[in-house]
Amino acid sequence: MTRTVHFLTGIRSEYDILAPIIAAVRAHPGLNEGVIVTGAHLTGLHGHSVRQIEADGHRIVARIDSLLASDGLGGRVKGMGLQLAGLTDLFARETPDFLVVMGDREEVMTGALAAIYHHIPVVHVGGGDHADDGNVDNLVRHAVSKMSHLHMATTELSGSRLRELGEEPWRIHVTGASGLDRIHATPDMTRIEVEAALGVKWNSEPYAVLLYHPTITDFSEARAHMASITRVLEASGLNIAVMAPNTDPGNKAISLEIDELIARCPKAKAFTFLERKAFINMLRHARVMVGNSSAGILEAPTMGLPVVNIGIRQRGREHGDNVIFTDYDPQEIAAAIAKATTDENFRALVAKKRTPYGDGKAGKRIAEVLGNVELGKHLLDKKWVEGGR
Repeated sequence: MTRTVHFLTGIRSEYDILAPIIAAVRAHPGLNEGVIVTGAHLTGLHGHSVRQIEADGHRIVARIDSLLASDGLGGRVKGMGLQLAGLTDLFARETPDFLVVMGDREEVMTGALAAIYHHIPVVHVGGGDHADDGNVDNLVRHAVSKMSHLHMATTELSGSRLRELGEEPWRIHVTGASGLDRIHATPDMTRIEVEAALGVKWNSEPYAVLLYHPTITDFSEARAHMASITRVLEASGLNIAVMAPNTDPGNKAISLEIDELIARCPKAKAFTFLERKAFINMLRHARVMVGNSSAGILEAPTMGLPVVNIGIRQRGREHGDNVIFTDYDPQEIAAAIAKATTDENFRALVAKKRTPYGDGKAGKRIAEVLGNVELGKHLLDKKWVEGGR
């Protein structure tokens, strides 16, 4: 009997991590995939990134509008209400065998909650991960782990943490990070091809990729923080490819600062959305990645890309040799960028591409689990295991 696997996604970065898993499910005998699209995917303000899902040819089972025109703390919570209502209506008419959610955004919480009330097994990708940044993402991630029936952990440490949460060992699978799958599967582009795809003429001169997201714990200072970063990058003389922030509170302030940078700095160019091949190859040819994106933690080590992670976001998270953590002091940021771009000993260490996040074969491992795990009461009835045994 064919099993149906639905994937829930609300933003470009999340879909890029899910995409290799969706493709592996699609290719697996006995599994059918479907994608539930919500959040930033459905708005032009964030590049209308549902286009990438359509281009990949996946069946979109529902489009749930939920992103409010808000830059405050309440917008995401009210958006969760819209997601929950839409998912409830969907599951009343179409019940998959699994719902796959990834990470720690609001759609992960609403998806898990709607699914468990409809007796749909929840598959959580990325559970057990943790950062010491005080961000709400950690609370959401751990809460969803307790609502999930199967765990696809990215590292051995994450798997160990899930056992400490009382999860039964047979539910936990250490698969590696699926974001690495898409890197290995994406064809190389030359530097000339990358510049053509980006629409720039940097003549093979070095460039930085800037990707900075607001953090709820200090979102009111988002613009000031972004201003510090952009001023240092501008003074570095590097060309700058800057990506739009996510939808967290404070994103509009960051976008305003990006507009200021583009207006005054001819070496900078902003992008709301990039096709996957262009984005990955942009990272491959970059001299450094600057900001606080999880891509710097998960995917950048595999590409040998130095990363300067600024601020509290991602602090304490498991990472490779490629990351330099700094606060918002301009001199500290400048020193870190200089080390990342000119220190040959550091760059040689980064070039070894050591990572705790696996070998780029997560998608197939996850599809195998979904194709073979026993369905029914055994899967849905969770037990608490004392002492992480």
